[in-house]
Amino acid sequence: MSNQWLITIGINQYQHFQPLNYAQADAQGLWNLVVSRGSFMPDRCLLLTDTSPFIEGQSTYPSGENLKQWLDHLCQQAIKKDDLVWLFFSGYGVKWEGQDYLMPIDGNPDDVSATGISIRDIYEKLKSSKAGTILVLLDMNHQQEYQDGSTVVGNQTVELAREMEIPTVLSCQPGQFSYEVGELQHGLFTGALLEGLRSGAGLTLASLKRFLSERVPELSQNYSRPLQEPVVVVNPPGKSHQVILPEQPVFVGSQNGERNSATAQLVGGGTTVASAVAASSVENPFQAALRNQQEAATTTSSTSPSNGQPKPADTAGNDDEDDENSSLWQQILLWGGGLALLLLLLLTTLGRNIFFPATEQAGSGGDSQVGTVTPTGKLTPLDRAQILLRGNQANSYVLAIRQASQIKPGEPQYREAQASIERWSRNILDIAQGRANTRNYRGAIAAASMVPQDPQPIFTEAEKLIRQWTPLAKRQQANQVVLSTAKGLIRPNSASSYVQAINMARKIPQGDPGYVQAQASINLWSQNILNLARQRANEGNFRLAVVTANLVPANTIAYNPARQAIAQWQTR
Repeated sequence: MSNQWLITIGINQYQHFQPLNYAQADAQGLWNLVVSRGSFMPDRCLLLTDTSPFIEGQSTYPSGENLKQWLDHLCQQAIKKDDLVWLFFSGYGVKWEGQDYLMPIDGNPDDVSATGISIRDIYEKLKSSKAGTILVLLDMNHQQEYQDGSTVVGNQTVELAREMEIPTVLSCQPGQFSYEVGELQHGLFTGALLEGLRSGAGLTLASLKRFLSERVPELSQNYSRPLQEPVVVVNPPGKSHQVILPEQPVFVGSQNGERNSATAQLVGGGTTVASAVAASSVENPFQAALRNQQEAATTTSSTSPSNGQPKPADTAGNDDEDDENSSLWQQILLWGGGLALLLLLLLTTLGRNIFFPATEQAGSGGDSQVGTVTPTGKLTPLDRAQILLRGNQANSYVLAIRQASQIKPGEPQYREAQASIERWSRNILDIAQGRANTRNYRGAIAAASMVPQDPQPIFTEAEKLIRQWTPLAKRQQANQVVLSTAKGLIRPNSASSYVQAINMARKIPQGDPGYVQAQASINLWSQNILNLARQRANEGNFRLAVVTANLVPANTIAYNPARQAIAQWQTR
């Protein structure tokens, strides 16, 4: 089973650069969001900020040395084949001698090559991890005086992303600048990113690109900032419909093997601390920090960045009274965590107008605070539609579209409702394409069939894809019947029955849906034949062992070992 990993870095108090206001809030905001919506297990979400806590006795202070050590550990030891990995960075980026660098908290513009972390090194580490899906999100601030030569920060990153086929999102075009917005309490790009993930626009790379390409310039205009346009690099283009969030929510396992709860606290003032109940049955590289982040909630933004969060104190004693009460307290904490998660999900669903006002507030400045919003006390049809959204579930978008369609022309929120309907229709189609990319053609057709007739262009595209996927789904179903029939031919301890099953499975043509599964079964069955031959050789029946090994078909993983074994047994 694949895992989901988040590495999120946000740095405010640089030692050699002008401090940033909201980089730490950017990193913490993304951590809170993906954990609260259940997309990632909190024990696989690493937070590296000015004040993040120790983990297993290891500092998460975002110095160059620490960042390199954490990347090495995760890419070499923790991340496995087919895992999903997100890397997010909010801080300074610098170009030096044609190379792009991310600057850690102790990065020095006068010695970039020694104190910065090159983008190439980061991408090579991520590529070496063998992760199945990688997404890099870079909200890079940069200062004009630290750019040399004729090119600017970002050009090399774009080239590397294409070359190494790592999907990458940059906060702005090379030559533009990435801005912070006091009203959002975030960088402009990250504010749009969080909004898109909340609204379901980040299910695939295609939908995320579409949302950010529209929303980031819109926010820069709303908040009177120079134009900022994100860059989304996807190579090959077929990865555009790759699902970048899990199809189903990820739950943390409890001590009895059932679901556990994960909560994320939202604290104002630039310092947010996450807390979670980690799975005791899963190896957890971040377990110590997760157990003790509740204690870390008392830490304020005035904490010395050189120390990060204090190390958690040892738990003392085996007091009998504590043992008797521990079960009660565990239940209280579990229910409390569940209520906190429910409240957080409600707030993130309804909170778009709070965190992302449609128009700039009067007298706003770069460091101004979020204005006070008075709740109306009554949900609008569009509010009710947004409540219905459930991650990657296509039917939830259908229900939301039906609800939003109740808003008639001339009514308040009509234009916003129409824009939402178009976006949600596109999200349904993205879900369908994501399923088709994994060869789940029946699921893809089911999702595409839910696309409403209006907007017409999206409906037309869905109909075209359904016609394309229908014959593939039929072949897939037929090939599944073939493979099931092949499996039914197998009899234990009968090598010839494995041969019959292999011959049946080989009827599935290369390139057809189900071909990969058929080849995997063929290799498994050929190995079973060889195992039977070895068993007979161990019993001293070398003649029968040779006869059995000769049944191993060519072009299977067991063929060469079988020929070697035959050569040995024929001399006995």
